[in-house]
Amino acid sequence: MSGLPPGLTVGSRVAVRSRIAPPPPSGPTLTDTVGELVGIDATHLRIATRTGEVTVARDRVVAARVIPPKPSRRGAPHRAVTIEDLHLVMTRGQPGVEEAWLGAPGSGWLLRAGLGWTGRSNSALPVGDPGLPLPEAVGAVEAWYDERGLLPFVMLPRPTGAATTDDPLGALLLERGWVEGNPADVLTGRTADLLADAPAPPGLRLTTADAPDDAWFAGGSPRLLDHLDAARQILALPPHQVFATATTDEGEVAGVVRVALSDGWAGVFGLHVAPEHRGRGIGRWLTVESLRAAAADGATLTYLQVEPGNAPAQHLYRDMGLTTHHDYVYLRRP
Repeated sequence: MSGLPPGLTVGSRVAVRSRIAPPPPSGPTLTDTVGELVGIDATHLRIATRTGEVTVARDRVVAARVIPPKPSRRGAPHRAVTIEDLHLVMTRGQPGVEEAWLGAPGSGWLLRAGLGWTGRSNSALPVGDPGLPLPEAVGAVEAWYDERGLLPFVMLPRPTGAATTDDPLGALLLERGWVEGNPADVLTGRTADLLADAPAPPGLRLTTADAPDDAWFAGGSPRLLDHLDAARQILALPPHQVFATATTDEGEVAGVVRVALSDGWAGVFGLHVAPEHRGRGIGRWLTVESLRAAAADGATLTYLQVEPGNAPAQHLYRDMGLTTHHDYVYLRRP
């Protein structure tokens, strides 16, 4: 295989098909290896499987793809993934410019700093054990953000219907006077189920690229435009993305969206339609066509994050077939 597909990075869960060496005199000549990619260099892949680590020579690989994390419970894959595993996927779609772990990498608390643009890139994400008693862990979070001149934020994932005080960390932060912000719903679905035809609105054309250009940025939300330098840096970090731009025949940007691909998931971010072009189906068209491109690149599952009070977006995404996986809330130190 001359090259490996985008997104095949250490830490990904992968399925690799390779030639058996030496070839057997009869029977199958190919074998499949499924597990976590723990090492990659110019000549070999190292994959941690259920039965141990396997080394695969790159020149024997005939196919490879990133697949979603192994489900932890029964049900559709987009529903069966744990809240913690899904957040680890989602943060790869909107990372911080600087990141550090409190506790073991991948199973502690992820600290993210992103030049002040978006809560997702500028908050602590507790997905496991921080390696410290809870009060000391909160103190470590405060010190990390204070050192960077940022207000300490925590993104607190919650099962559907749970209150912030049901979580020991949430209860402690509120007790210390931290302020709870608005929640956000995390919606998921099978990508193939979201690709119902969405006709192109008259007088518009769609372009897609793996990196944003000036036209894409120009069509972004007011908050993005207010943090343009930070957005340019952060959106250059995810390794595999689709940037879709809808423009009029006159070259005016009518709407944009971004899809980040990681671990077999497509994450929808930054959908924005210019106010004068709303009500024409542009948002649905952009979302469906960008997900179609993501599906062609192997993304079988989709996630996105939307505020409960954003009625037009909630209607669009749920009408497409996305359903609630869980929600989260931000807490900030006053």
